[in-house]
Amino acid sequence: MRLDRRQFVLGLAGLGVAACSTSGESMRAPSGDAASTTTNPPATTTATSTTTATTTAVAGGTSTARASTTAAPTGPARYVSKGAATTTRVALTFHTEGTVAQVGRLLDMAKALDVPLTMLFVGQWLEQNRDLGRRIADAGHDVGNHTYSHLSLPDQTRAVVATEIQRCATVLRDVTGTAGRWFRPSGSNSTTTLINEEAGKAGYPIVLGFDTDPLDYQDPGATVVRSRVVADIQAGSLVSLHAQHQGTIDVFESLIGAIRDKGFTLVRASDLVA
Repeated sequence: MRLDRRQFVLGLAGLGVAACSTSGESMRAPSGDAASTTTNPPATTTATSTTTATTTAVAGGTSTARASTTAAPTGPARYVSKGAATTTRVALTFHTEGTVAQVGRLLDMAKALDVPLTMLFVGQWLEQNRDLGRRIADAGHDVGNHTYSHLSLPDQTRAVVATEIQRCATVLRDVTGTAGRWFRPSGSNSTTTLINEEAGKAGYPIVLGFDTDPLDYQDPGATVVRSRVVADIQAGSLVSLHAQHQGTIDVFESLIGAIRDKGFTLVRASDLVA
């Protein structure tokens, strides 16, 4: 992986101004552990960032929601796949595609059960389902970026990765008013150095992974999805789920009860990951 950095040094001599620039390359080894946090070295950038937020009523009270970093942070994103093990909080994160009926039913159940969600949008789907996207954001759920067309991102060139992230971020801003704080790669349960770099350039401070995966996208059936989540979930877990798979929708109510019976509190990713 190649990372170009530019440093600008300004020197004043008498009444003249001399400027010089240097460039270099550096390489980091990609994360090899899907259940750990990867900390990336800082990189110089000329971009500035601003953050906006609105206060929205969500499950459990009033929280600050829809925070958006609108310009690139000062380096690559860092990878996080789990919250603190000292908390009883856990978060359900959803790959957000599916039919209007599926996603609508999920939102209805979440409202009835007082469950905050973290919804990671595929940009193509969001373009075609703007009303649902606005409904999700207006309800106070976390929103995030899951690429524009859901390619296997680790297999793509840098240019394709950048386009996938930035194009979805543009749709998110247009539909919900924010690009969200989270980016999750498609086609992978981890990340790479290149993905971290491009996510950072697009304004995302965190590449959001997960530590609990029931493989619901393989359609093993509602009972299996529930049993896998209940068996694997831990304090601080980020659970990966898919809104377009009917077994996940069918088991949602039962799953929420089982998670709460284990003593866990359901929150958004923004309430779990700093």
